[in-house]
Amino acid sequence: MTDRTEPEKARRGVPLPDTGGQGEQPREIVYARYKYDPGRPTGRRVFGAKLSYVVRDTDVAAFVKSRLDGRPLPRHVQTRQPHAHDTERERQVNIYVGKPCWVVIELEGAGWHFEAGRPGITVETGHRENNCDLEHVMPDGTLAGPAGPDGPGCRLIYFRVQERDDYERQKFYLHIIRGDKRLDDPDQVDPDIPNDGGKFPFPFVPDPATGETLES
Repeated sequence: MTDRTEPEKARRGVPLPDTGGQGEQPREIVYARYKYDPGRPTGRRVFGAKLSYVVRDTDVAAFVKSRLDGRPLPRHVQTRQPHAHDTERERQVNIYVGKPCWVVIELEGAGWHFEAGRPGITVETGHRENNCDLEHVMPDGTLAGPAGPDGPGCRLIYFRVQERDDYERQKFYLHIIRGDKRLDDPDQVDPDIPNDGGKFPFPFVPDPATGETLES
């Protein structure tokens, strides 16, 4: 059972706001899958089995269902990478974004899951609605809402990224149970989720031929 008297430092980050779907709409899905390997060196036991994998689709409900069903990932479009101007140390858990998107995070394998009753991911303060609309996908496919899983076994979450400044890095915290204990430093998954280029959202201009909006 989780000890609720833990030090305050373990209660890091603030919840992502719930915007009700208002704001900058996703233009792709960015997928990350984490793996835990107790045989790896301390501080490197959690790593990205798949990181910053871009799916040129916005139907996040269909995408997470395909993950629960164990189907292959959709066709690979690209893997986002740090920009040359990003001089921060690269870590094996970082996720890169490049435009308004859904970020989907999955925990690979049994034995660990997002903690019930609290948000699966939180963010450092000061980012307003840059990230929003967190959802927790339970093993049976039901959605538990933004407050956190309503029981054990949740290994899949997603949320919207609306905005980043030029080469901006934002610090996130995943709240995960392994066995009957929280993953704590140095094994806790604390990814940065920066952008891989200039600021977004992009300005949009109408296509003179069709009237549809295109990225400028």
